[in-house]
Amino acid sequence: MSYCLLGQVAPFELPYDIDNKYIWQKTYSFDAERRVIVKFDSNNCFDKLFLINSKGEFSGPYDTKIINETNPFKAKQLTIQVSSISDCKVGDSSFIIEDYQDNIKQSSISEIYSKKRENPVILITGYWPPTNEMIRDFSQNLDLNSSGWIGDNWENRGYDIISFFPEFDDPDCTSCGQGYGDLEVDYQDTSEDFWPIVNDLNPIAIITFSRGYIDYSWELEYNYYNRLNWFNDFTAPFLPTPNPPDDSVENYFVRHSSLPMGNIIQDIDAENIGLDPYIDWDGNPGQYVSEFMGYHGVWYHGINQLGQDKCITAGHVHVGGLIDIETAKRATETTLRSVISLLDESIYMLGDVNQDTIIDILDLVMIVNYILGIQDFETIQSYAADINEDAIINIQDIIAIINIILED
Repeated sequence: MSYCLLGQVAPFELPYDIDNKYIWQKTYSFDAERRVIVKFDSNNCFDKLFLINSKGEFSGPYDTKIINETNPFKAKQLTIQVSSISDCKVGDSSFIIEDYQDNIKQSSISEIYSKKRENPVILITGYWPPTNEMIRDFSQNLDLNSSGWIGDNWENRGYDIISFFPEFDDPDCTSCGQGYGDLEVDYQDTSEDFWPIVNDLNPIAIITFSRGYIDYSWELEYNYYNRLNWFNDFTAPFLPTPNPPDDSVENYFVRHSSLPMGNIIQDIDAENIGLDPYIDWDGNPGQYVSEFMGYHGVWYHGINQLGQDKCITAGHVHVGGLIDIETAKRATETTLRSVISLLDESIYMLGDVNQDTIIDILDLVMIVNYILGIQDFETIQSYAADINEDAIINIQDIIAIINIILED
């Protein structure tokens, strides 16, 4: 691995200040495109690290004093570039390149939920492009979406899709800044906007989006930390207040995505739209406002597991910055369909034993036959038949369904 001072070799433009720093780089060629993680010693002498591929996509900068491995990165020709303020020794032994094993594990919902609300809401949020543009059609704000809201009983699937996102003076910006409006890219504004929104909508599912790597990835984040070590945002106070944001759990408590991540990957792959969907099982969503937003979604899910307005699933997706808006819209719709399939498998209406959306004499007969031992129930039918939710199907449930039928 060779090194030089910046100005003598500049193979690409770096997006951070590297004046008066030493730059080292080496390119590794693989037989085929691979998704890899680069590991390194956090006590090494260099302080910033980038990964670059032959397409001009990059990952970083990584602060090598804080972390010791990169996020997954896809490349056939992988360039590792590091910077230091001193002329330190760097060689092949400074790095370990490992294949990233994207083991698709299916997120599971531990219980089945009762449906007691009309057209439950799926909340989706965005930050920087293309995420704000790809969800614009789901906004109910005519100032943001003059063509009109399309989320009402979306695709006749029984769910309302509602979006919130900030605006930017250049809608297709690259260096976007904080933006303005709902959910600005700012810690305080995010919290101040998020809680009134969810308290009003009581969403059954939350998908938060933000721009990720400058590539074509659809990165589903699994871990979200109640951390202290955030990167500064744009406006004072630059860090969350309070910090950490969630005082109900300990510092660095980790919450997880409950989205059907494996199904989302399979469904997007089946669309054949040129995206690279994968799950980041071991990393984090970046220690910045994106992870802060993602944490809010899984936080709300975590504290709303009981009662009528349960939140069944939540998680964050980092969207590649090279994805055009129409493709991003299509991937968003595919992700929503995957989530709705999970919801459909996880909710039921009390009394609707045959799941025809009508509570009538047919459901009553099924409960009677079950009590008499004439008929067996599948799990979801058992939940629907237990109308008083005491974990027993008996005469009290018969009386309860008769009352429902007579009231209708």
